[in-house]
Amino acid sequence: MISNELGSASPALPPYLLYPVALLSLLIILFVMARTRDRAGAFVIGASWLRYVMSAFHTITYRPLAAGMSANALASMGLVVVGLMNINLRHLQLRFLLPFYVLMALAVVSAFANGGFSSGLITVLSKHAYLVVIILAVYGAMTRARGGDFMASMLWSFLPVFVWQLMSIVFGYGKLTETDVNAMSYIGGYNHEAAFSVTLATCLTAACFATGINKQLKFAVIVVCVVGIVLANYRTTLVAIAPLLLTYLAASSLGRFPLRDRPFVASFLIVAGAITLGVLSLVLAERFSDVTVAGSGDVNFFKPPSEYTVDEGRLLSGRPYIWSSYIYAWLRGDLTEYVIGFGPESWNDTFPLYAHNTLVNYLYEYGVIGVFVILWVWMSMLVSALRVRHPQGGVLVGAHLSYIVLNMATMPMWMVEGNILYGLICGYTLYLLSLQRKQKQTA
Repeated sequence: MISNELGSASPALPPYLLYPVALLSLLIILFVMARTRDRAGAFVIGASWLRYVMSAFHTITYRPLAAGMSANALASMGLVVVGLMNINLRHLQLRFLLPFYVLMALAVVSAFANGGFSSGLITVLSKHAYLVVIILAVYGAMTRARGGDFMASMLWSFLPVFVWQLMSIVFGYGKLTETDVNAMSYIGGYNHEAAFSVTLATCLTAACFATGINKQLKFAVIVVCVVGIVLANYRTTLVAIAPLLLTYLAASSLGRFPLRDRPFVASFLIVAGAITLGVLSLVLAERFSDVTVAGSGDVNFFKPPSEYTVDEGRLLSGRPYIWSSYIYAWLRGDLTEYVIGFGPESWNDTFPLYAHNTLVNYLYEYGVIGVFVILWVWMSMLVSALRVRHPQGGVLVGAHLSYIVLNMATMPMWMVEGNILYGLICGYTLYLLSLQRKQKQTA
């Protein structure tokens, strides 16, 4: 078997750097929650902060605590209950959420078709329930927020994350990247670049959505987020944030000009964007060198894992090899496994690493039906965003596209951090749709 380092962990920051920041940020977040004056909004802010802080203490929170589940897992399950106490329960009946309920039903069917009730089913259902609760809490908070205050307040949840990243740079607590021993990832003592960079992508998304914030401050937050993601050095997230950034820059730039001038401005932005991408490709050429090799067409990835050479298995941080392992394992299954897969979290019994692609993972765990259902979830949310007629509509579509791209080389739906990100995007989508509906009724 070809080895890779996708699962390697980062050293945690020492206690003298972790605890003071955690305690100080707790005081700040409690103050922000109190000022929010909305239970749903306060819940999202507090729950997000708690997850981000607990992830920094991964040497403690990742250990099995009870019934084989970690403190992180138990906290997530507890937050689902707390969230249900702070949202409008009638909103659980919204048709908007139907794809997510089908996703949860599929997990149950697949689990019982593969042996019955399992800890994997509990894990998956709790993550999906967490996502639904975050969606409805964001929707409720945005509905009751004054002047878009909620998204601006949400930004405080990320304060300890940026402080710890700065400390990891200053004190030299970095992690070697997956493929380049000369490149360092500064991730604030987090376990892995994926969760950390997704956290920063969530902050970037909230900043792009925020309207109740000074424009200069908003731009500064966006710049800090992008710089943080670059320093985290996780290529998947670097590529994934492009649609969000491009739509935000286009919307913020074009909106300042009269309609007759916008075609010229758009042309300028396209040229400037192309030049920027060219410069970045030169600066990051070494970091993305294997992407160039993989895209050259000289390497055949469509083959069984046993046929991969050592060098081929290292390309793209070993992802094609991992995908091949999952796909060919699924092909060796029976008809039931073709249709509804091997069951939720079943990869733990077979593979050392998760699939690093949500579609591949769903194919293995939930079969062909699983792939169709997850595509239905993404497409239904994207179509909902495309229906929005609002100044933020373009940015919203960009956020959805960024999230879909993110799923092509990692698994944000498997991470609680990723569920917070998607919950923020989908909750904001639901809010803008409801706002649009109310405006039509008023008219």
